[in-house]
Amino acid sequence: MIPTTADFYDETGRQARWLGAIHGNADPETLRGLDSGRHMLDATDPTTFAEAALDLLEAFSQQNLGHSHHPRDGWPWSWPDSRSTDWIYTFDRGRTWVITGRIWSYTMPRVDHPPPRLAATGHVQPGPTQDSTERHGNTCPIS
Repeated sequence: MIPTTADFYDETGRQARWLGAIHGNADPETLRGLDSGRHMLDATDPTTFAEAALDLLEAFSQQNLGHSHHPRDGWPWSWPDSRSTDWIYTFDRGRTWVITGRIWSYTMPRVDHPPPRLAATGHVQPGPTQDSTERHGNTCPIS
């Protein structure tokens, strides 16, 4: 299987908080095979979703499915936001949403991420004035 990337957010829109990321077998089918992944995907409230997503970061590495990236470690990707991420898992309107990075800018118009890890990016993250997602003023949930 080709490794994929995933980012996790506690909600959509400008108030969304990045909970972490994984790199490896990050597809929904693989995550559903883990207890924490199943709890995250089946969550009906934001607290359960966030707790399950954080548990998933631990389980993912422990079961050798790939690498987990916590917010305390900084933004792990060489790209500035989730548009180039394969999978995005977020909680909104009482359920978990799984979307692809290509439509990230419609669900997350402007999210502040932690500073990037220099080793991961090799450059400084562009400032908000360079973020083309600011032109999107509202969210568009994906069903």
